[in-house]
Amino acid sequence: MVIYIAEACWLLVRSLMSLASECESCGRPMSSNADHGTQNPDNPYCIHCTDLKGKLLPFEKLYEDLVSQAMQTRWMNHEQAEKSALEEMSKWPAWRDKAGQMLQHQ
Repeated sequence: MVIYIAEACWLLVRSLMSLASECESCGRPMSSNADHGTQNPDNPYCIHCTDLKGKLLPFEKLYEDLVSQAMQTRWMNHEQAEKSALEEMSKWPAWRDKAGQMLQHQ
């Protein structure tokens, strides 16, 4: 009986984990509607990466925010922070192409 309950709990946890998605712009987990831009679960971007209408913020804005954050929290100089931001952004679907191209030209 205990084994069946544990198995049922594990199946529930796995199904809930599969419902969570990641922002296609920054990789943040979006586990509820409130995490999505305009609280719309069909929006692939989180509230941090969208404007009030749910539209994706410009690349330059998010890039500069990441550079600034890296300099402040990871003690990087500007050049290191730029490279780090591009490497991170190149992992995300929304910026993969643009960030990848910028990395190649560095």
